Amino acid sequence: MKNSDRSIKKIECVCFDMDGTLIRSTDSVRFLCELNDNLDALGEIEGFEYSGKVSWIEADHLKARLIEGLELDRVESEFWSSVELIQNIEQVLAYLKERRIRTVLITAGPTQVADLLGIEFGFDGIYGSRYEVIGGRFTGRITHHLGTVGKLSCLRDFCEENDIALSRCVAVGDSESDLELFKKCGKSIAINADDKVTKKASESVVTENLADILDILESWLGE
Repeated sequence: MKNSDRSIKKIECVCFDMDGTLIRSTDSVRFLCELNDNLDALGEIEGFEYSGKVSWIEADHLKARLIEGLELDRVESEFWSSVELIQNIEQVLAYLKERRIRTVLITAGPTQVADLLGIEFGFDGIYGSRYEVIGGRFTGRITHHLGTVGKLSCLRDFCEENDIALSRCVAVGDSESDLELFKKCGKSIAINADDKVTKKASESVVTENLADILDILESWLGE
């Protein structure tokens, strides 16, 4: 049964992707590589990734080496002036909180970046891949990568802790790493996604304003 054919009795949680969904001008790893003056080397790895020579997960491990030595303090101090976000995140989070709907941020990107975004906007849960930091600097290692199924595992953990059924969750994302969430959640919204991802979602939208998903959520809340 297609995800779009499912009914959702009540929305209790909305899960958001980060890179490409909430972060628009770049992605979290590219942001870190740029801070560490390694964009040229990043471009070479991206070429391998796009040509299929390495998987996106293998590419992430290679990219992590490019941020070795980067100070975590620089990430925290330069994020807000360097990264463009989709409009009206705060409005959407306020809408959901007013309705006592939990919000979760789950990304395969670095948890250090997810924490900045998640804490600022008051997400109820924040999950990301663990990029190792020792002595205040990135080591160039990923100690735990969420991969293709880790996002779903994180959402399951959050739902178990909060007594929420996956069938009462909505997933919002744009990439292949979101497809398992789309498959298992009651509803899903593809935002600024390609055709492969859009076809797997309940609804889709192309926008630079996150508030454009509110009409979709309203329609489901009224079911």
